[in-house]
Amino acid sequence: MKKRITAVLLGMALLASVFTGCGNQNDAQEGASSGGNSGGQEETGSSTDEGTDDTPDAGAAADGELVEIVWLWPGDAPEGLQEVEDALNAMMESDIGVHVTLYPCADWANQVTLDVSTGTQVDICLTVGGGVGGKVKDGIIQPMDDIIEQYGPDIIEDCGDSIKGGYYNGLLYGVPNAWLLGDGYGFYANADLLEEYGYGPGEPGKSYSLEELEEMMVTVKAGEGDSFYPASINGLKDLTMRSFFEFDLLSGGSPSTGVLILRDGFDNTTIENLYETEAYEEYARRMYDWAQKGYISKDAATDTSSALDHIPAGDGLGIFYWLDEQNSTYDETMSAIQVNTYTYNMIPKYITSDVLGNILWSIPVTSVNPRKALEALNYIYKHDEAAWLLQFGIEGRDYEVIEETEIDGKKLRRIKYLSDNPSALPYYQGMGVYGDRFSWPVVGETLDIDYNQKCRESDAGIPDSRRSSAMGYVFVKDSVSSEIAAVDAVREQYEKSVAYGTVDPDVILPEFRQALKDAGIDKIIEENQRQFDEWLSTQN
Repeated sequence: MKKRITAVLLGMALLASVFTGCGNQNDAQEGASSGGNSGGQEETGSSTDEGTDDTPDAGAAADGELVEIVWLWPGDAPEGLQEVEDALNAMMESDIGVHVTLYPCADWANQVTLDVSTGTQVDICLTVGGGVGGKVKDGIIQPMDDIIEQYGPDIIEDCGDSIKGGYYNGLLYGVPNAWLLGDGYGFYANADLLEEYGYGPGEPGKSYSLEELEEMMVTVKAGEGDSFYPASINGLKDLTMRSFFEFDLLSGGSPSTGVLILRDGFDNTTIENLYETEAYEEYARRMYDWAQKGYISKDAATDTSSALDHIPAGDGLGIFYWLDEQNSTYDETMSAIQVNTYTYNMIPKYITSDVLGNILWSIPVTSVNPRKALEALNYIYKHDEAAWLLQFGIEGRDYEVIEETEIDGKKLRRIKYLSDNPSALPYYQGMGVYGDRFSWPVVGETLDIDYNQKCRESDAGIPDSRRSSAMGYVFVKDSVSSEIAAVDAVREQYEKSVAYGTVDPDVILPEFRQALKDAGIDKIIEENQRQFDEWLSTQN
């Protein structure tokens, strides 16, 4: 599975229910360590030395006693959660002296803030997208620099460079799951339809130009008629732009804070206003041209349906999307499309700093034992079966192993959910956030059984020449937060109409750019560049 899908597909499902509530935290805390923090943030968050060996943790258990760790579980509680928790504790209690309570919460993005404000024990929390800066600024999480080497060695080994995304203002506040750093982008199109018009699959290793893609659109559009729109981009505008040119949003940033344009060289260190760049203007003009020619639906900007709905419905040809190792999209997406696809690679894989802060586990300031919390988190990187348990549930109840093999000395598995609708199983976790994903089993029949290992090798094989110079840099936005809010509002007003080609760039871009300047984007970029230059001066 792909880590960015969490934000695009599975994350949307969670966000749809984000205010449906959380598991009863009082119940979740039952049996917690008697030394737990009842005084709130002041006791546990007052010192960054908390995790060092000469400073005892609040709530440290006596010899032979278990330490209770409350671990946020993103989503509403499935009926089979308790059995998963019990199975996890059967491992952890004997191995590291920890009893984990999984704390289910649909509003997991915000609930930890409330918990900290009331002094409620939460030992491990999650951030998806945007990095840890917001939680640091609000005093929600604590640094783990002093304890990561001793209590998180397997996290360090498995995550490699991706751990850099958990730093903020020089301190480590979050650790990621281990998964892909690099992404490529391309066009996935209905194979059966293309064959009708004489087109075959994309050539391996070739990067197709927009002109070549447009040639296919012209042909298929002419044959299918006015109500057929070759480019289905509803809800996928960001991935569409990613398929046009390379850029880095910079970790902790967004288009509101400036970008590095990389299409002319990955050694670029000049942060620019995306909307004033030549690359963006070319993109805007092409989207407008495509809309005028009927390659994009005139209702794309207001249509709330997914682009994935249009292909099986017969009124769309394909989508712009991430590439993967088998020229197919993420398996749940393929299942949703339910058509054969051909892949046309457009942007070869590259690595940017903005992927680093995508999924991060942190230790809140109300943790009763930060060292044991980190040790519990490290456990699922050291023991693959613990991560699989949290991700896939109970073997024989939620899934079955349908194939096992050994390749290069590594035991590999293929599993199958025991329902065509996995969300109806006793246990289902739709977010891929646990442990080393390269070591997971593959799900279903679509992917090769060694797919995850191929992903690891492919990621490791991305050359330095396609790696952003900003790897490890994180923008600290505190001094320009009001300007960022104003720029965000301007983008909300203009960006979608440009992305879906509903406005003439000659008319709208000058207005859009001036509104961004009036909102303070130049000040934001100046501050971002200042911090970036300072960071670059410290790099070897």
